[in-house]
Amino acid sequence: MTKLSATEVLKKYIPESSIAPCLKWINDYRLQLTIKKSRSTKLGDFRPAFNGKPAKITVNGDLNKYGFLITLVHEIAHGVCWIKYQHKVKPHGKEWKDIYTTMLALFIGNNTFPVELEQFIVAHINNPKASSCSDIHLLKALRAYDKNPVTFLEDLPLESKFELGSGRKFIKKEQKRKRFLCLEISSNRMYLVSPMAEVKPIE
Repeated sequence: MTKLSATEVLKKYIPESSIAPCLKWINDYRLQLTIKKSRSTKLGDFRPAFNGKPAKITVNGDLNKYGFLITLVHEIAHGVCWIKYQHKVKPHGKEWKDIYTTMLALFIGNNTFPVELEQFIVAHINNPKASSCSDIHLLKALRAYDKNPVTFLEDLPLESKFELGSGRKFIKKEQKRKRFLCLEISSNRMYLVSPMAEVKPIE
């Protein structure tokens, strides 16, 4: 079996115009990229070099190409921040934000992202979150490019029944600040659920 080059691998996951800059960062900062299966708890992560092993970044392979690129840049920025500051700064502090937004801004205005998505990315750059999942507007805009678009809890009307990925079934009740109060059908207990939780409407 022929081993694919890093360029050929990345071509499957990110826009072509972003491949060269990302490869340069990965090589310059000696980062090892691993593409993972879908993980419900995170889109990607960074681990510093340890015991002679290179610094590692991982990204979920089920992301669409725009979400993959943003997550990849997010994790590369962690690598650069670690190399420069190590434990001296917070993981998502000002130093990381400056590095991340400077890198991501390179892909604005050059047709890397669709025009309708770019406005959300610009807003994200101006106020970056610890994760793109924390940026509700960006997350929703990105999900429009998924092969199988999902339904979010906030899309359902009140009193709708729905099922989470875990199989637990709820009824959507009132909104409490940033989350929705939901009644679990089996236990009759109330829980707060994120408006961006992926749900399956049920009868």
